[in-house]
Amino acid sequence: MITLNFSLWELALLLVGVAFVVGTVYLVKLFKSLATTFDTTTKLMEDNRLALRSIMDNADEISKSTAHVVDKTSGMVDEVEVALNTIKQDVIDPVVKAASILKKGLGIFHIKNKKDKV
Repeated sequence: MITLNFSLWELALLLVGVAFVVGTVYLVKLFKSLATTFDTTTKLMEDNRLALRSIMDNADEISKSTAHVVDKTSGMVDEVEVALNTIKQDVIDPVVKAASILKKGLGIFHIKNKKDKV
C-alpha cells in the first residue's frame, strides 16, 4: 500500500501549479483569439481603405464633371441672353415703334372724324 505524506504548503504549491497551467492554457487561447481578431480587423481596414480611395476618386470625377456641366450651362445661358437681346433689338423694338406710330396715325384720323361730325 502506498502512503502519501505531504504537508499543507506542498498541497498549496500543487494547487498553484495546476492553476498556473490552467491559466496559461486560457491565456494562450485568449491571445490566439486576439491575434485572429487583429488579423481580421487589419484585413477589413485594408479593404475599407481601398474602398475609400475608390469613393474619393469617384467623388473627384463627379466634381470635375459637375464643374464642366456648370461651365457649359453658364455659356448656354449667356448665349440665350444674347439671343433675347438680339430679338428685342431686331424684332420687338421695331414692332413697338411701328405700333406707336400706327397708334398716333390712327389717333389723328380719330380726331379728324370727331371734328367732321361736330
